[in-house]
Amino acid sequence: MFRSNLQAVELLVDGKVKYSYGRDELEKGKYIPKKYNMVDMNPQPGRHNIMIVYTMGEDNSVEILSPVYLGHRSLLMQSFFSYNRISMFIGSFLVVYSCILFALSIYLAFTRRTASQIYIGANFSMILGCYIFARNDILWFIGSHDEFFSMVEYLSFYCIPLAFSILLYSTHPDLFKRKQRIFIIVNIVFPIMLLLLHVIGILHINRMVNVVGVLCFIEIIVIMPPLYGAIVKKQKSNEESELYYTVDADYYLVFGLITMLIFSFLEIIIGAFYNPDINFTDTKLFPSLDLLEMGMLLFMLCYFVYYFMNGINHMSADRVKKQLEGMAYTDALTGLLNRAACNQYFATLTGDYTIVSLDLDKLKVVNDTFGHTVGDKMIIAFTKLLREVYVDSDMIARTGGDEFVVVYKKIDREACEACAQELQEEMRKYNKYSKDITLGASVGFAYSDEVQGGRYKDVFDKADLRMYEMKGVHHG
Repeated sequence: MFRSNLQAVELLVDGKVKYSYGRDELEKGKYIPKKYNMVDMNPQPGRHNIMIVYTMGEDNSVEILSPVYLGHRSLLMQSFFSYNRISMFIGSFLVVYSCILFALSIYLAFTRRTASQIYIGANFSMILGCYIFARNDILWFIGSHDEFFSMVEYLSFYCIPLAFSILLYSTHPDLFKRKQRIFIIVNIVFPIMLLLLHVIGILHINRMVNVVGVLCFIEIIVIMPPLYGAIVKKQKSNEESELYYTVDADYYLVFGLITMLIFSFLEIIIGAFYNPDINFTDTKLFPSLDLLEMGMLLFMLCYFVYYFMNGINHMSADRVKKQLEGMAYTDALTGLLNRAACNQYFATLTGDYTIVSLDLDKLKVVNDTFGHTVGDKMIIAFTKLLREVYVDSDMIARTGGDEFVVVYKKIDREACEACAQELQEEMRKYNKYSKDITLGASVGFAYSDEVQGGRYKDVFDKADLRMYEMKGVHHG
């Protein structure tokens, strides 16, 4: 077994060609896929002369020829998979992780939640996993499509900058929009152009690997400073806020980017100064540890943490926002909606509806005579009766000190009058057993079909007028 990369090979035994690969592609000037050549020798007893002839299909296509391995086919394959176990683990993890993210994105889409970031992360993870499998020739041992698997390696590598730029754009769409869009366009056009040139036969797809690698580094270097600056600025803003503070999830994303960048540089340096032959018989614990692949794995793990931390932060922010809105639109004493919430509700009120205006009798006298503590107790007791009587209403609000409003999104005159009578009866029962508080209230109600156009202000004014008529009777 021996590996050929962009080379035509011939294996001769005693001067006769035993095996040949890539000769037709070489003569036609086509791309020669890489291949692990496995030849069954079945030698006759005696001494034999074995020669392997390499013919380069590309300039500078190889610096070191692959070692030649002799042994049973099953043992050679076992040695190969054992040597590449770390790469197989990382590639498998990224592919399985991608499938999980795809399933999660489908679930989020069906539940009408934002799934774009998780879907983009799934695509990026799949591209990285396929690249690791193809780069380490693992796909070749699984299948038998040499050219397709070679194309997978280069196309997945050329798509990494595109997937990376889209991922960053999805996480920070407002950060230097123009540059990010230019990067995305370039990263789309470049792989398509290379694929067309390869198909036409003008330029083989393997010729631009270094260019794409440099392009990816340039994009990361250009994006990193403003990204980090925006994160620091956002973190300072959170620290200055007294209502909401958390560690920004973007730090995990930046850490993943920096780690992948450092590991990539280290792998390039190691490859330039130390490039040993692949030895499948190496018994070290991590014989094929690749820093670039480790950087890819760490980046996807950091992105995973970023996504869920970002979701947690957003949920915390939404909770704080709802609490603030609750404070802004809720009456602190009774827990009912306040005047501001009532006005917002009225602005959206359409169709048939009923407005009930209520006024707690003699609250001012109680406050002036016995103090606001007793007055508050009186308001709370009245609110409890309102909730019990108008349990089927669509809204109950306290719009002032002794003023309350109830709204029904329907017109039912009999039910409305019955509730008014029930409220008077409940207050009578309460007063019978109460030792320090006596409740009384004036009620007026009006319907949207009583005024022209059904404007809520006109309906409310009519209900309020009827309430004051009853109040005059009570106070008189």
